[in-house]
Amino acid sequence: MRGPVLYGCGNPPTRERLLPPVGIAAGVAVRSWSRGLTRNIVLLAVASLLTDVSSEILVPLLPLFLLTLPDLPPGFGYLVIGVIESIAESLVSFLKMVSGLVSDRLGRRKRLVAAGYGLSTAMKSLLPWAASWLHVLGVRIGDRVGKGVRDPPRDALIAESTPPETVGKAFGFHRAMDTTGAVLGPILVLILFPVLSSTRGSDQAFRDLFLMAVIPAFVAFLVVLAVKEVRAAPRRTLRLRLGLRALPIRLRLFVIVAGLYALANFTLLIPIIVVRDAAVAAGFSPEAAQTLAIFEYVLFNIVYALLAVRAGTLSDRIGRKPVILAGYAAFVGGSLGFATVGTPFALMLCFLAYGIAYAFVEGTQRALVADLAPGDLRATSLGTYHAAVGVGKLPASILAGALATVVAPWAAFLTGAAIASMAAALFVGTFAEAKR
Repeated sequence: MRGPVLYGCGNPPTRERLLPPVGIAAGVAVRSWSRGLTRNIVLLAVASLLTDVSSEILVPLLPLFLLTLPDLPPGFGYLVIGVIESIAESLVSFLKMVSGLVSDRLGRRKRLVAAGYGLSTAMKSLLPWAASWLHVLGVRIGDRVGKGVRDPPRDALIAESTPPETVGKAFGFHRAMDTTGAVLGPILVLILFPVLSSTRGSDQAFRDLFLMAVIPAFVAFLVVLAVKEVRAAPRRTLRLRLGLRALPIRLRLFVIVAGLYALANFTLLIPIIVVRDAAVAAGFSPEAAQTLAIFEYVLFNIVYALLAVRAGTLSDRIGRKPVILAGYAAFVGGSLGFATVGTPFALMLCFLAYGIAYAFVEGTQRALVADLAPGDLRATSLGTYHAAVGVGKLPASILAGALATVVAPWAAFLTGAAIASMAAALFVGTFAEAKR
């Protein structure tokens, strides 16, 4: 047996001998960073990244594309956009409740996730041939139906594929990858749209980019097929309920808060148009104004991506409540800025505030639902949460579009700030005694 090592006067225990080798320290750091990020978490995050590359190629182009369609009534751009986004986004939230219930009843997640990604890909492939705003509405509805089918079982897969103490980190990592795709998509638009417009014309440039967006969506569908099923105990007796009686009291209260906040959080297509109009009023050409609007939207997504994982990890450490409240406050600040600031470059700060709000709220709210939900009702709870969000989103963009059309855009943003403040106050009151 090897005996103890004795150090003489000429051989002191130097600092270098007491520290672990650099390779070991680096390995420990890597393991610490990746703790909780299992194979399923990474695959689902990659699929979301690719899907958002596809979706975010479409989002910044849709407002300008809609304005070129011959059947769009003059002066009703804000209202039409509000109608399209409200119907599409609220429908997806209602479907999430049904999808979550079906997932819990079957005890299976992967099949529904794959079906949702496949349907969204198929519907996006129809957009390049849209000739009416009603066609755009139909494509958006079909795309959002796919999202509604996949999201609750996917979120349940995320929660069940990582240890409980790293759920917030897993959701934050997923949101960060998702938003990284949302950064890459508009960047591709910034690079390719001017080139395609100059060579093929603006109308064909829209359609070329819409067709290009189908490619990452299809690859995302293939990635989902490699996800490993995490089987849960089937709950055959579960039935669809419109009430909240099956959920714990604090989860019921939070579902109401989330629905109220969703009413304030209308589509980002309206801020994009506001930036473009402000740039045109400041003397920019229409093409430069659209480019600036897309650029500020890219900055929004960069902030979102950079802060999403940190926000999730922070919520694991200090609790969900302070992180969510910080996000609500950032949203109120950004909305007030859009209502009062008129210069296009100053509006950039408002978009950055929205990026903070989305990073702190989106993933953390889902993690809080996963915390409060019973283990055998996790997907159902997430589906109910999404349904409440759908109730809020149904009138949100329609109300904002109507206010922007009839009064002015500032009225829509002031209304959003007021409603978000009410949601924050209700959240503070109902969770005043809640522990992490």
